[in-house]
Amino acid sequence: MADAPASRLPRTWLPALLISIILSAFCAAALYMLLAQHDRSLVAQRNASVVMATEYSARATARTLAWFSESMGGENFASVQQTLEQHAQQANLLAAAVIMEDNVVVASSNPAAIGTTFQDAAWLAARRTQSGVITPGIEQGRPAVVVVEPFRRDNRVVGWIRLAVAAPPEAAAPRSDDDLGRDVALVIAPLLLLMATLLMLTMRGLMSRVRSLLAGIVLEARQQAPHTMPASVEIPDRGEMA
Repeated sequence: MADAPASRLPRTWLPALLISIILSAFCAAALYMLLAQHDRSLVAQRNASVVMATEYSARATARTLAWFSESMGGENFASVQQTLEQHAQQANLLAAAVIMEDNVVVASSNPAAIGTTFQDAAWLAARRTQSGVITPGIEQGRPAVVVVEPFRRDNRVVGWIRLAVAAPPEAAAPRSDDDLGRDVALVIAPLLLLMATLLMLTMRGLMSRVRSLLAGIVLEARQQAPHTMPASVEIPDRGEMA
């Protein structure tokens, strides 16, 4: 009974495979969460960089127009109007205007707006700062970056340049669940195979060692067992002894 056949011993590959699958599942879940978080962080950084570049470009344009308006020195904004009409051909420029202290538009990328009074709550809040302002907004039904830049004469603010630039679309998007799952599988599959192989070899060595120890114990127990008296030994009769 002690010497069990090798075929009756637990197989080494099945426990090794189960342990490898469990460990691989934990590693896959951790790797999936790590990749998803990294994608979200990277996408947020890229989109923020694009927005910052758009804001920088819009502010640079507004400051150039403000400097141009200051250099005019008078009330003739014909040159500024021509410049705004040329800039209006840009795809991302939604609106551009020169607005005076009384909120009257004196130059605009839309010539029909010249002479009208600009009434907008966000605009009125921006002009109170007496300095350059960048705010998100809606222009022509589209998300926009609105830049307000003052221009001065005789060290006082006499008007503002207002630009509305289309907000940039998202430059990047996180990978889909299928793409993440495929990337995780490409890493986990070789890891699963490696772990299963190593565990199988380790458990096979342990099982072999255990069998050797058990065989030694059984052999030693047999050698130390007491010998029984043979049943065929005859006891002499008392008459014969006399």
